[in-house]
Amino acid sequence: MRLAGWLVLGWCLAGMGAKAADTKPGHAGGTAVKPVVCRAVTDAAGKTGQELAQALERDALELAPNGYLLAALLPGDPPVACYRHEGPSPKPGAR
Repeated sequence: MRLAGWLVLGWCLAGMGAKAADTKPGHAGGTAVKPVVCRAVTDAAGKTGQELAQALERDALELAPNGYLLAALLPGDPPVACYRHEGPSPKPGAR
């Protein structure tokens, strides 16, 4: 199962790398944006079913205002959620 998770992560990063290579970051004093962000969802550790879904949703809602969408979910304890940037660049100080 871990191999499948790494394959999903590799696919996600490869796709985002190609997309990121096509665009050059603007330096107009804005906040730096990473094309892909992966992080462990510690609130989801040891949870299943509805509790797991709620923990993942809370994590996704934390990054949504900055234009990140859930791209991949790697199984584990805690699970690792990977987000890709799809929205406009965030305004300085946005959280």
